[in-house]
Amino acid sequence: MFLRKWYKLFILLVLCLLITWYLLRNPQAFMHLSRLSLWQICLLLFFRAGFLLISGLVLKAFAEKFHVKLTRMEWVGLSFVTALGNYISPFSGGMIFRAGFLKMKHDLSLAKFSALLASNYLIIFWCVSVTGFFCSLFIRLTEGTISWLLPLFFGTAALSLVVLRRIRLPKISSQRWYMNKVDEMTDGLKIIKQDRLLLGTLVGYTFLNIMLNGLSFYVAFKSIGIEIYFSQALIISLIAVFSLLINITPANLGVQEAVVCLASTGLQYGLDEGLIVALIVRAATMLLVFTLGPVFFWLLTKKEQLQEKQGLS
Repeated sequence: MFLRKWYKLFILLVLCLLITWYLLRNPQAFMHLSRLSLWQICLLLFFRAGFLLISGLVLKAFAEKFHVKLTRMEWVGLSFVTALGNYISPFSGGMIFRAGFLKMKHDLSLAKFSALLASNYLIIFWCVSVTGFFCSLFIRLTEGTISWLLPLFFGTAALSLVVLRRIRLPKISSQRWYMNKVDEMTDGLKIIKQDRLLLGTLVGYTFLNIMLNGLSFYVAFKSIGIEIYFSQALIISLIAVFSLLINITPANLGVQEAVVCLASTGLQYGLDEGLIVALIVRAATMLLVFTLGPVFFWLLTKKEQLQEKQGLS
């Protein structure tokens, strides 16, 4: 019963121990960190902050679908607080806080809003697949450093999601959580398909975040002295996005790092280098989230407390 409830923390502990063991066995990996410059760190923080802000704009766009106008403090703050909660809770605590805040503050329908957010994953994976197909095809044709299997994988994923968008899926009734999640996604997708402006906005935000994520990996590789093309850093970051499908640890800690290591090795940039890059990108994100997340949490909850006191008086 304990493992069923806390399996994410258990798996996270195992992955952290494996990463620590590998780094202790390969201390030369830390040598890459000596090349980090303050300018590169600031640039990396800028890209990660932009990534989080775009996520906030996605939340704002969804809220407007239900005629709810989030203030700048709310859509920015909720983005950072959601990320913070997902890091410190094994049960996606950030998303739970966000849902509760929107319900209490704006009386937002949790069922419909959750369906829209779930369907956003389909949009993300479609945009990632399309970008990955053209990017991997470009690398294959110009450099020949990757297998044809990679463009085939991304192309198949993009085509499958297009087919899923066009067909009418039956209502799924199941006690299995992943089947219910699929049902929730398709319900949200039906709503989004009826609003072309919202769909275009979400696709635009997603492609922008894809570029910001790719630039984060590009700067991280460059910061440790690795000569890499942007297209190659981008393809590694796109493969890392698919690690979200393996949601077995809080904020995908450890899993994303393992996927980046494999992708980096596949592109012949080395396991050590891939691990250090993944940890640099992770550290930059966590620095922002654990610094600004608590501040925004205090501001959002403090404002609610003040309004409640004013209402009682």
